[in-house]
Amino acid sequence: MQKIEWNDSYLLGIPEIDKQHKKLLSVANDLFDAVSDPDGTYTLKMAKILKSLTDYTVYHFGEEEKLMARYGWQSVLLHKKEHDSFIAEVNAQIRGLNGADRADALSFYGFVAGWVMTHIAEKDREWAAFVKPQLA
Repeated sequence: MQKIEWNDSYLLGIPEIDKQHKKLLSVANDLFDAVSDPDGTYTLKMAKILKSLTDYTVYHFGEEEKLMARYGWQSVLLHKKEHDSFIAEVNAQIRGLNGADRADALSFYGFVAGWVMTHIAEKDREWAAFVKPQLA
């Protein structure tokens, strides 16, 4: 598995959200780096990164949902359900990582990074197309 790198095809054209998406992928990539790091601090790094990942994800999703609601995106509740489902799955997988090996953590990274990038490219693009013209 390779680390997923940001590219500008993921930009939505809403600067604050684009910045948050880049940060979210960066935090996910910290997970990849910790799993790949042979220096023996894997467990300590993982605890810190997983906390950062969950905290930032909750913050970012909240910011998106506020923006959607502020501009009247009709599917905000459906989008929130997707966010909530992802957070629940992340929390479940994190519990399963307790004492897990690096292969499990790498699989978790693949899930997180893959979901985030697919979600941005598909679902976030929908609401951003609605909200963006109202920001001008």
